[in-house]
Amino acid sequence: MGTNIHGFKQDILLTNYTRLLGPSLDSFIADSVFPAVEVPTKSGKFLNVDEAFVGASPGHGMIIADGQLHPLNIPVKISQVTGWDVDLNGLGTRLSKHIEGYSAGNGLDLRKAHAALLTRHTAVIRERLAAAIAFSTTVFTGKTAALSGTDQWSNAASDPLSQAEDARDNVSQQSGEEPDTLIVGYDVDKQLRQHPLIRERAKHSNNQVGPIRDSIIAEALGVSRYVVGKAIADTTVEGQTVSKARIWGKFALFCKLRSSPAPMTPQSCLQRWKFAGSTDGAVSIERLSELVEQMNQMWNDQYAAPTTELGYLYSTVVA
Repeated sequence: MGTNIHGFKQDILLTNYTRLLGPSLDSFIADSVFPAVEVPTKSGKFLNVDEAFVGASPGHGMIIADGQLHPLNIPVKISQVTGWDVDLNGLGTRLSKHIEGYSAGNGLDLRKAHAALLTRHTAVIRERLAAAIAFSTTVFTGKTAALSGTDQWSNAASDPLSQAEDARDNVSQQSGEEPDTLIVGYDVDKQLRQHPLIRERAKHSNNQVGPIRDSIIAEALGVSRYVVGKAIADTTVEGQTVSKARIWGKFALFCKLRSSPAPMTPQSCLQRWKFAGSTDGAVSIERLSELVEQMNQMWNDQYAAPTTELGYLYSTVVA
C-alpha cells in the first residue's frame, strides 16, 4: 500500500496491474491527444495575451535613436482568463466476500478482475469528456466548418487533401503555426482509407504493402500524426437494452499539440491540467466492513481547449 497526496490509501500493485491492460484499451485516445501539464493548485489562471499571435502594424524599429536611454516599449495588453479548475474524479466498485470465488481463496484474482472492469468504465467516461471538448463546434466557434454533399469524405468526388490545406491555412492565419495532428473518429477513418485520393497516394508509396498505413494518410493530409478514436460505449441509460455506438463521431480536428512549458502559458490546442503529485488512475481499496470492500480508481485533472487558434474542426465529415 502507498499513500497519495489526497490521503487515500493507494494500492500500488493494483494500480500497476491496470497499466498492463494496454492492449485492450488501444481505442482510448483521450490522454494521448490532451498533453498533460502539472498545476500546483486546484484552480488557477493562465495569462492570455490579446492577439498574442500577431504584431500590430507598423510596429517599432529596433534601433535606439540618439538620446534614447532604453529601447521603445511594445504596448502589450495582458488579461487574465479562467485557466484551470481540476477536480478529483473517479468510480468505485464493491467486492463482497460472501461470493463463492472469494471464499475459495481467489480474493486477489477477484480484485484484479474488478480493477480491470473499473479501468474500462473510467476510460469510457474520460473518453466521452475528451470527445465533447475536442469535437465541439461551440468550443471552436469561428474555427469550424460543416461538410455536406460532395464535400463529405464519404463521397468519391470530395477532396480531403484540399480541405486539409484549408484547415492548415486557417490555423496558420490565426496563429502563425501549422497543425501537426489530425484527430478523427473511426467512421471518418474508415472512409479515408477507401477514398480514391488516399488510395492513389498509397499506390505510389514505395513502402506501401497491405493495408494503408496511418503514415500515408498523415502525409497526404499534411500532418505528422494521425489519431483515430475507436472507443465504443453504451448510449442508453442503465437498465435499458444495450445500444452501442462510437464515442468519437464524424469529426476531424486539425490541431497543434505539444506539452506546455508551464500551466500559465498553454501552447497546445488541447490540454490536460493535472494536479502536481497525483497519480493517474490510482486504485485504492477501502474496507467498508469485514465482508465488503470498496475499490476506487481516481484522477485529479481536467480536459480543456485553452488555445483554439491552434485548431480547426470539420463536422459531418462523412455521411
